[in-house]
Amino acid sequence: MIHAAAEGDEEHLDENALARHVGGEGTDSERAGVTAHIEACEGCRALLTALVRTLVAPEIEEHAPRLLPRGTNLGRYVLLDPVGRGGMGVVYGAFDPELDRKVALKFLRAREGKAVGTRTQLLAEAQAIARLSHPNIVTVHDVGTFDGEVFFAMEYVKGETLRRSQRPGLPGLHHTLTLYRAAGEGLAAAHRAGIVHGDFKPENVLVGEDGRVRVTDFGLARAIHEHAPRFAGTPAYMAPEHWHGQSGDVRSDQYSFCVALLEAVEGRRPEEVEDTSPTRPPEPISLRGRTLPVRLARVLARGLAVEPDQRWPTMDALLEALREASLPFRRSTGALAALLALVTAVVWVQHTLWERGVDHELAASAARLPLLLQAQSDRVDLLLQAGLRANRVLDALGQASNMDAALGLAEDASREHQLAEAHETLRSADLPGLKSRDALLVANAWGRVVLNLADPGGFGAPVPALPMLTQAMEGTPTEALWSAATLTRLGTPMVTALRPDDLLLVSARPVVRGMSIIGLVLTGRWVDSGLLDELGRAAGAKLVLHAPDGGWAGARWSRAPTIGRVVQLELAGTTLRVLGVQLGGEGTRTPPGVAYVVRTLTPGEIGGAGAPWVRWGLLAASVAALGWLGLLTRRSGWSSRSSPRD
Repeated sequence: MIHAAAEGDEEHLDENALARHVGGEGTDSERAGVTAHIEACEGCRALLTALVRTLVAPEIEEHAPRLLPRGTNLGRYVLLDPVGRGGMGVVYGAFDPELDRKVALKFLRAREGKAVGTRTQLLAEAQAIARLSHPNIVTVHDVGTFDGEVFFAMEYVKGETLRRSQRPGLPGLHHTLTLYRAAGEGLAAAHRAGIVHGDFKPENVLVGEDGRVRVTDFGLARAIHEHAPRFAGTPAYMAPEHWHGQSGDVRSDQYSFCVALLEAVEGRRPEEVEDTSPTRPPEPISLRGRTLPVRLARVLARGLAVEPDQRWPTMDALLEALREASLPFRRSTGALAALLALVTAVVWVQHTLWERGVDHELAASAARLPLLLQAQSDRVDLLLQAGLRANRVLDALGQASNMDAALGLAEDASREHQLAEAHETLRSADLPGLKSRDALLVANAWGRVVLNLADPGGFGAPVPALPMLTQAMEGTPTEALWSAATLTRLGTPMVTALRPDDLLLVSARPVVRGMSIIGLVLTGRWVDSGLLDELGRAAGAKLVLHAPDGGWAGARWSRAPTIGRVVQLELAGTTLRVLGVQLGGEGTRTPPGVAYVVRTLTPGEIGGAGAPWVRWGLLAASVAALGWLGLLTRRSGWSSRSSPRD
């Protein structure tokens, strides 16, 4: 069995001994001794490699196996028609009448002349496979022998092979990786149970109609703890160590898995293994220049390493790397982008809620403002009624109006005398609250000034032709906001000096006796800080008024903000939230113009995380991050991912 090649040379195994060893002959101790010698002797490994290349099972066997007739009884199974053939045997459909189900019977053929020990080993391996239980492994129900051949009964899977189900190219990448990850889970389960598949390829994986992936045809698998080399397999998928006469392990299945996956993604076998045959070993597979996502290429490159020690330590490690590669970017990158987006969303939501709270307060203040101005108008009415009840006031106004009616517009001494008497009566009358107003003018029904406390000598002058006075003469109480420009243009004498920077809140009221309007009263109050503070406290916000004639009270802005919505202004280093509302609507007792309710923002409200540069900076960073992830997705081919099942 062992001979010396020449004097002084080390002893080698002869070819017959190697052939018997490859054929599985010999006792366990003999086989262990041969294995130990092969591992230590480089010359015997080379001789064994040359011998193995003549024994590797090709993908298509030259001689068709003997087929069993339909209806053959194999124990409790009734044989049906063949459903598949492979290098290791034939698969039949069969019926199990005891459990009333259809099964598949896999026969493991041995070459003619093989020892009974080989069949015994096949039976032991089939029994080991039968102990596997995993959703991604075809379930083996039973193991037995018939006419010298080992068979095992498997679940019958109605579907197609992985080769037919996989979709080549980047558009089908997600679908293909989903299938291969499921198949890898089956391989990993077998490895954990101490079983090596030994011939993984797309034809040995079934995809059922239910979409479940099942690895089958463990006909070449063996227990990891058994060291007897078995050098059969499909050449295109065999690991390099098999071609060098070394024993295979779980890392050999990794290599076959990665070759099959690379072929599935590219739609063709790698050119390095395309023409592989028992007499032509494959070249190392290079991934340069291939249209693969970068992260997937890194996973496959390690799984296709020539040296087993450079591959993934386990199938589970490879699958975890594949799960990572299933994403167009690293999980940590996605997590950081998601965290950035979350922080941005929190900042913006918090700011939006705060803005809405402020805006709600402004809206509530704006809603109260017309009522407050209405209250000011009602106060004028109360003052007027109290003043008109003073002694002889109505009589004096009536007398002045009657004199105008009787004498017309004639300028005679009698008329002037009557007006003078009416004037003195009003001057001496107690007009509670009215005489303290900032503007007071009393006229008769004919438009003549009867009392003007600003210019006592100007009585008898015509009242300025103002629309609001005309409305008052017609019996309609009116309100108005006048600035210094309007007061100067009208030339109406004022009780107090003209104040250019303030507005005058003017009220015109008719004076009625019986069924007749005998006169009118025009009063005004300066809209100064006192009145604005009074209104602002009641409204719950600072107030700014803008008159139709362009005047301002409370502030003076070069440009009036838009009314009807909240705007934010930056004025002299101060940030304001402003809501403008239109005054003087139909049916209201408010003066025409615009009122602004104002909220001054504190440094704490406009700074920190709510600062505009922080919010917009976060938003810009989030958009950039999402754009970058989108670019990575498009470059990786995952933007065209398809679903596993149509």
